Amino acid sequence: MIKKKEIHIIGAGIAGLTIGCYLQMNGFNTQIFESHSIAGGLCTAWKRKGYTFDGCIHSTIASGDRYKLNKWFGEIINFDTIKYHFYNELSLIQFEDGKTFHFYTNPDKLENELIALAPEDETFIKKMIQSIKVFAKHDLQMSKPIELWSPLDYYLRQFITLPYISHLSKWSKSLKETISKCKSPLLRSVLNQDFFTRYPFYFFLISLGQMNNNSVGYPIGGSLQFANTIEETYKNCGGTIHYNSKVEKIIVNNHRASGIVLEDGKKMENADYVISAADGFETIYSMLDGKYIDKKITQRYESHSKWPSVVLVSLGVNRSFATEPSLVDIRLNSEFIIDEQTKTDTLPVTIYNFDSTLAPEGKTCIRVIFHTHNYKYWDDLKKNNPVLYTKEKNRIAENCIEILDKRLGNIKNYVEVIDVATPATFKRYTKNWNGSIQGWEWMSGLIPEHFKNNLKGLQNFYMTGQWTMPGGGIAGAFLNARDLARIICKKNRVAFKGRR
Repeated sequence: MIKKKEIHIIGAGIAGLTIGCYLQMNGFNTQIFESHSIAGGLCTAWKRKGYTFDGCIHSTIASGDRYKLNKWFGEIINFDTIKYHFYNELSLIQFEDGKTFHFYTNPDKLENELIALAPEDETFIKKMIQSIKVFAKHDLQMSKPIELWSPLDYYLRQFITLPYISHLSKWSKSLKETISKCKSPLLRSVLNQDFFTRYPFYFFLISLGQMNNNSVGYPIGGSLQFANTIEETYKNCGGTIHYNSKVEKIIVNNHRASGIVLEDGKKMENADYVISAADGFETIYSMLDGKYIDKKITQRYESHSKWPSVVLVSLGVNRSFATEPSLVDIRLNSEFIIDEQTKTDTLPVTIYNFDSTLAPEGKTCIRVIFHTHNYKYWDDLKKNNPVLYTKEKNRIAENCIEILDKRLGNIKNYVEVIDVATPATFKRYTKNWNGSIQGWEWMSGLIPEHFKNNLKGLQNFYMTGQWTMPGGGIAGAFLNARDLARIICKKNRVAFKGRR
């Protein structure tokens, strides 16, 4: 009998669990080493006095066969066990003067709303809506990783992309650059959706098309339960997860990765491959002592745009919000101060009235997310001035509650639990560099950047996850890990199987 190859995987986030599933399905022996007591990584939630506060998912791939990604997700997730909530609106935008704007995911309804708001930009709006409809009809996902393309694949790709390439090209610049052409300041305001400012504008339009198709949605039960379904698949495939097992070093012999060293000094050797699904900076500069760095890697970590971290305010409220919208963007006339470098005029609010599993009956979770690049401020404050650190968290939470009470009403006296996570929290929990929540930003341009998943000069080692691809996110981490599994199978002359 041929001995199965042994693979050590660092990190049990979505990428680590995903590649573990596929490698197990394809005849490899894998072990995952996770620093935390549970799996999920950034795809997580935490319980406070009967409430479950979600730290990740707004929406992700749902069941259905319209897109390849939906089918592929179904290889490791039993969609029959997951109920999805689909959004009719990207958000309800509330202005300080009482005006509201419904940002519908249905393109026809959205077109009517936008033209009513900004008739002077009707031409721009109609072109945008047309592109949403075009993107919704086509699957832009490549069938296999570019590392496995043949000359024929390159040749055929030009014909596959022909129906929508002009729309990609038209909207390839950043969201901010694109909407700056709009005449109406109100239109610029409603299109300035914070999450999407870190992608080319076409990503925004593609996402709206997928939301209208019900191809993405929120899985009831939230992030941690979603991660647990992949964890269960991995274990059912025979994989092993070592919890509370932080990896300190990757063992390298003759420039070949052959194992890992844990924080307690225990060595796990004789691996045929080592795969890091952990933080990129920690992997390259600490676990590998910075020995396999080239000019591209140095430049990337010095100057490439990175996703910010967040200050996340979660509230457990002792009342029902059944008649309220689920997603609200509250626009402020005065700036909301997050930290000494960060201010905003928008409160992006999620009211979890669509997921009764997160709170006791008759009660509701509410979440407000603020992005900030000022990781150092929060980290220094937590380490050196914990009293002020707590005071600042309380200030932000109290200001949020005041605004929510004023805009939505009847909240302040019903708040039972307040929880504030900062960039220091995300760094402590996930080890992610600067507390970043999605790794590298996706730079504007027609063709997304492609990062290699190996390091020059180091054999039998790979990286996967949000630090090896721009844009991050659950779907991105999943796809990146699935692609790497296909590459490893090809290298070992194993016919890739997507199901057990």
